[in-house]
Order: sequence, then C-alpha cells, then structure tokens
Amino acid sequence: MNNKDSDRETITGFFREEALGIPGFLGGKETSGAVLSFKDTATLPSLPKASPAPEAEQRAYWRTLRAFFRTGVGGGLPFVDGQLQCFPALLSPFRSKEYVQYNYPCWVADAESVAKGVGAEASFFTVQGLLQWAVEKIAPQEGQAKILKDNLLRLEGAIRAKVRFADAAFKAAPVFEEALNELDAQLSVKGEEGKAFAEDLLRLKKMLPQSGVLIPFSAHAPLHLLATVIQRQLLIKRQAVRAEITHLINQLNDILAVEREKNPGARSAEKLHSALDFADTFLNFEELSSVLPSSGSEVMPEERLHRIEKVLDNLNKADEWLLQHDAFVVLNQEQPGLGDIDWKHGFPGFEVRPAASGKLSVTASQVFDEQYNKAAQVFAAVRIGQLEVNNQYVPEMHSDFFTHFDWRSFNEQELAACAPVLLLADAEALLEQELNAFSRQLALGRPVKYLAIQGRQRPVAVEDGQPSVNLAFRRELGALAIAHRNAFVLQSSAIRPEYLSEGFIRGISIFAPALFYLPSAQPGIEAAVEPSLWESAAVEGREFPAFTFDSQKGPKWGSRFDIHENPQPEVDWPAHKLAIHNEIGEEQALELCFTFVDFAVLDEQFNSNFHIVPPEYWADDLIPLAEYIALSDEEGYTKVPFIWLVDGQEQLQRAAVAWPLVLACQERLDFWHYLQENAGIHSYHVELATETLSRELQQAAEMEIAKLQAGHQAEVEKAKEESARLAMERLASILLDLDVDAVAPGVTSPVVAPKLQPKPALEPTRQVAEETPPPKKLPKEEPEEEGLGEAWIETPLCTSCNECIDANKKIFQYNADKQAFVADPKGGPFADIVRAAEKCPVKIIHPGAPQNPKEEGLEEWVKRAAPLQG
Repeated sequence: MNNKDSDRETITGFFREEALGIPGFLGGKETSGAVLSFKDTATLPSLPKASPAPEAEQRAYWRTLRAFFRTGVGGGLPFVDGQLQCFPALLSPFRSKEYVQYNYPCWVADAESVAKGVGAEASFFTVQGLLQWAVEKIAPQEGQAKILKDNLLRLEGAIRAKVRFADAAFKAAPVFEEALNELDAQLSVKGEEGKAFAEDLLRLKKMLPQSGVLIPFSAHAPLHLLATVIQRQLLIKRQAVRAEITHLINQLNDILAVEREKNPGARSAEKLHSALDFADTFLNFEELSSVLPSSGSEVMPEERLHRIEKVLDNLNKADEWLLQHDAFVVLNQEQPGLGDIDWKHGFPGFEVRPAASGKLSVTASQVFDEQYNKAAQVFAAVRIGQLEVNNQYVPEMHSDFFTHFDWRSFNEQELAACAPVLLLADAEALLEQELNAFSRQLALGRPVKYLAIQGRQRPVAVEDGQPSVNLAFRRELGALAIAHRNAFVLQSSAIRPEYLSEGFIRGISIFAPALFYLPSAQPGIEAAVEPSLWESAAVEGREFPAFTFDSQKGPKWGSRFDIHENPQPEVDWPAHKLAIHNEIGEEQALELCFTFVDFAVLDEQFNSNFHIVPPEYWADDLIPLAEYIALSDEEGYTKVPFIWLVDGQEQLQRAAVAWPLVLACQERLDFWHYLQENAGIHSYHVELATETLSRELQQAAEMEIAKLQAGHQAEVEKAKEESARLAMERLASILLDLDVDAVAPGVTSPVVAPKLQPKPALEPTRQVAEETPPPKKLPKEEPEEEGLGEAWIETPLCTSCNECIDANKKIFQYNADKQAFVADPKGGPFADIVRAAEKCPVKIIHPGAPQNPKEEGLEEWVKRAAPLQG
C-alpha cells in the first residue's frame, strides 16, 4: 500500500475534504470543497467596515507608512499575555483548535518484522492507512464488518491516545491489542451483532502486524524513524554475511583438521587416546600408534597455514568488529535537545561517541576510519577464505591487493552490512564552526551520514550596530552539500515521515556521504503555534522547502533532483481560497497565496517588520505581497505590500510588510527558483529553447506562407496572361472571319489567315452581333455569409498554440502532428469560432458562415468575423 500524499501535512492538506475523517481536525468542523471554511458561518473572518479618512489625513498617514516600509522602524504586531493576537489569514482557523497530525503515529516495520517476514507489502503505514488496509483485507465487501467500519475512527483515536505526547517508539502489537479491547468494552455490543463484532475484532487483530513500532510525533521522531530504518536494513543485509562467515569458518576448520592429521605427531599414542578416548577399554593405543604409517599426504606450506589461521582468527572476531553495533553516533552532548536522549534504552545498538564543539567532523572521520578498518579486516578475511577454500589464492596476485584493502574496496553488500557512522549536529554549528571540516569530509567521499537540525531560533547578526535577523542571502546547508556533487541530500521535515523513511533508506544504503537536513520540532519558548503546524507553515511558505538530491541516480544533472514533495511545486507560492464575510455580511471566497512572509508572522524575530494598516487608510497603492514581488522596480516604486491577517475578533486586517522582510521573501523565492530549475521546472534553458523553437517555427510558417503566396501570385499572373492571349486570339479570329469555337484554348501555333471574301466591310460585325446570344439573366445576389461555407483552418500553418483548443475542444482538435483542424463546426456557438480566430497568432482560422442562424448576438459576431474570412 502506498500512503504517499505530498499535501497531507502542509497547509495545502488542510483544504481537502478528506480532512473530515481525522478526529479532532478543525474541532469537528467541516470544510466546503476547496475553500477553507467552517460549519458555523458566524465564525468566518470578516472584512471590516470603515469609511475612508479625509484626504489630508490619508496623505499624512501614507507618508508615515512609506517611511516604515523603507526602514522597518516603528512596526510590530499586538501581543496579549505573551500570545500573538494576529494570525496569517490561512492559519487563523487553526489558531485555537487542536491540530491532529495526519501522518502520526506511524507504524514502521522494524528488525523483528524482518525476522518474522512482516512488512513485505509495505514497511510504512500511517495508523489511519494501516487500519483501513487491514479492514479492507478482512471485509472487502460493502456491508461486511459494518460496526467495525463505522467505529474505525474511534479505534484510531484510542491508538493515538496511548502514544500521544511521548518521545519514544512503542511496540505496536500491545498498543493495538489494548485499543481493540477498549473499543470492544466501550461499544459493548450485545446479541448476534455482538458476536459478529467480536469475530471482526479478532480477525482485525490477526491482520494487524504483530511486530513493528509506533512512532508518535515528537522532537525526536525523525531519529526514532532513522534508527528503525538502520536496524531493519542491517538485519536484512547481515543475514547473508553471518551465514557466509559461519560457513567459511567451518570449511577452513575442516581444512586445518585435515592438515593436522598429516602431522606425524597426530599418530602418537597420546593423540590417539585424546581423539578416541571413548574406546580406551578395548584399544591399546601404544600398539595402534606403532602400526600406523609414519607419513601421509603432502604437507601444506607453512605460509598458507599461517594465512588460513589468521583468516580464521579475524572471522571469529566478526561479531566484535562488524556485527555488534547498529550505528556509531558522534555528537556534542552539550547541544540542546541531544543531551537528554536515553540512548541506552531508546536506541539499543547505538554507540555514542561524544565530541567537542568544532571537532564533530574530525571525530566522525576518526571513528569511521577506526570501525571501517576493522570491518575491512573481516571482509578481507571473507574474501581470502573463499579463495583458500577453492584453492585459488595466488600470493603474487592477491597479497598486494589485500595489503591495501580498505573501505574503498567494499562492494555494496559489504558496505550495507557495516554499522553507519552518524553525525548529529546543529546546522548552524556546522556552518559556523565545522564548515571547512564538513566540506573536506564530503570531498573525501567517506560515507558518513549527517543528521543536521535547523534551530527554530536563528542567531541575530549585528551590522553597523544594528541587528540584522538573517535578512540577507542565507547559507543553505543543503545547497553546499549539493555543490560537492557526490553526496546524497535529503531536506525535509518530520511532518512527512513516509518521505523521510524513503530518504533514510536511500541515504543509508548509498555508497557516498549523506546529509539529512531537517527543521527542529522542538517547541520554542515563545512559540506562536505548536511544532507540527509551525513545520507545515515552514514548508508551505518556502522557508524550508523539501527536496532530494541523489548523486548516484543518473549521469544527467537534472535527473538527480526531486522537489515534488512540496505543495504546488510548479508555482512560486501555494494558493488557496478562504471563506470570509465581506463588508455587507455576504459570504465569499478570498484567494490568497501563502508566502514566506505569512510564515514569518509566526517567528517573533520578524515581528517588528509588520504594521497593521487601519481600514480607513486602505488605498490602491497597498497591494498583496505576492503581486508586489512580481513587479519591476519602476512599477512597484509607489506601492506598499501587505498580507492578510485575522485578529482576535475574527476581523481581517492588512499588515504592511517592511522592505527588509520583503528582501528576505525575495531571497526565499530565489532559492525556490534555484530548486525548481534544478528539478526541471521553469528551466531558463528549456524556456529559451522553447522560445527559439517557436520563433523558428514562426519563421518557417511565414516562409511557407510567402512561398504559397508567391506561387499563388504566379498562377494568377499566368492565368491573366492566358486569358489575355485567348481574348486576343478570339478577337483575331472574329476579325479574320474564323470559327471562334475552332480556336483551341491551348493552341500556341500561329493563326493562318483564310482567303478574303468580297463582302461588305461591316457584314462580319453584323453577323457576329446576330449570332451572339442574349446575355443570361444574373441570379439574385445572396447574402455574403451564405456563400462562405463552414469554418476552416489552414492546418499546415498551425503553430500548436492551444488558443483554439482552449476556446472549444469540440469544434477544434489536433491531428496526429498536433496541428489544429475543424472537427465539428456545429460543436459550439459561432462566437467561440470567432474568438478563436481573433486569438490565433498566425490568423489561419477562417470562421465561415454561422451554422445556427438563431444564435444570440449573431449579427455582431458576423461583423467581427468579416476581416478573418480570408
């Protein structure tokens, strides 16, 4: 089963009808389609009623507002008892309501699951997804297990309650069993329905996994998830290694046993008595020793004997050197959030190696070399042992290779069996204190795995005596790792556990350095919202966009990037509709973009960059931030950007945004564009190539049109000349008294003059006049449009611009060459045909005559069609 849903735990996910199935979501309220709303419309945010201030007062206020915009001085959002009173409009519905994480708790297959063969179908489920999957398995038909299906959310709520707020991983089976028993007792169904319900519960219990762990949302949830992935992967990979080592030890011991039997001392009475002591009552070992031959087969060279003994010694140390630990964790225990972790009980198999501040990367490198050198001795012993068993070891060929055998010589199976070295660090510490060492380790290619956490409180730099809250271009840790080109980079957040799980699996298994970069889920001291909603807003507002960079995915640079876990990845800012009441109390939808500045409202460091503009001073120069960002310097010179907030009285407010925060927003957008282009979205080179191709196609079309026009003109001139020639020939024939009908149109030979007859000079003229039939009566002139026929397109000249297809897909369609033609001239109103013809960039659509004479407003459309008939 695939639970993947990139919108689930971001703000985008809040706007879906499926949110209704989550207990506690919106406090039991409902959403109306794609518009965020409430069941009780009285609580909808309202636009304030206000009359514009006098003009002089307006001018004075706007002078002050523009001064604030340029400097950021004098701003601030209201706080009451330490609580922020204004929220971003799109977050306001969740301000005072309990927020239930969709993806937590999650069930993850652990090492025990692998041992039991569980998790083959899927190694990750949300609790909701797991319950739905299990019920579908035991009761696929509608009407089956009806009571159980009706109370599935109640069962989910019971499971959530048992692991809620705990910073740990729970064994899943006991939690499932307790929740099922509680549901049975709570419902207390009697009679035949009760028996059926009990049977359904029993079948569900058997279907739910009896192993695996449940991980609730917490600050350390990603670490528990990573530990589970590491332990599961190691168990899978080490099973084959253990079996191979055991088999080799037995084979090598057999070889040595045979070799020992070749030793003359093996035939002494003492050796025979030791080997056959069970028969000492009926054997005389002295006499037996005397009758055995004194020599056997050829003795093994001493060099090979010592080599096999050394191999056996190293193989017997495999548990200690290779298989004893699940991971080696390097960390600074003084770092906030790491010192209080119970590594012994919470992460068995993880050995912690403390390091001083600024020495994390160096220590990790030392631990890696130490542990992987031991692993190299084990794997070298395995390979030598395999050669010795097959008697294929050639000292001249193999000795030098195994002398220099280290982790770089590991194959994928050998590397996967090694406990990874995991460095836990604060992202800011890596950038400030470890940057050179971090870069050096990435460049050396040691497959050390980094788990870096971005703190919620960024340090405040001081420039020229003034605080600067990181409003300049940021150093992006993920981008720095990408610059080394050989690393695996996963930037995500705890709100996407399945995406994290997939990234952890890939990053741990890849034979390269890996960086897992996550925002902190620790609640801040002055947190305006709880951690999961804060992380959701960070992803939604492009503050912390999610992406993966897999250096080994393919040779093409663009193939290594993936940003599709972000909400609406094709656009600059995710857009949503919010249900509100307008000034006169009518319900309407307000379309809003969720930008970095909306996220910044939740961060106290940016508080001074906002100023709430009273409604009486709202003006045309106060424009939405998303629109302001898109303006040129000249267009935005007189404008002031704002975002929508909702205050404690559910009134919509416009908060002006100071220029320093606008710059920060532009910087976040610039980084987002960097990710988009790398992932192939809005690529400059692709767009340039598209424009070039479009221009070339346009030029080719124009040349073809010119060629056709020239050919047409030549045909016209030729026809004119032919008509003139025929006219002259006819005239000559008449004047020379020739039979007009005998003159062939295509004759080009000279006309032979006949003998003249002695007739009056005017007689031929009179005779022609008499023989000329009277002119036919011309038919009555019809309206011009009646002779136009149906609409048509010069299909070979089509540029595939989609204008006509967008106008009406029934009338216009593409052929196999993606060039438009008129599929059904009666497939829509004549107005659609005229609009399409007007929009056509190469003017190759000819509307023809209307097919429905009763169409409304036809006279106007016929006039507009006239210039386009061609």
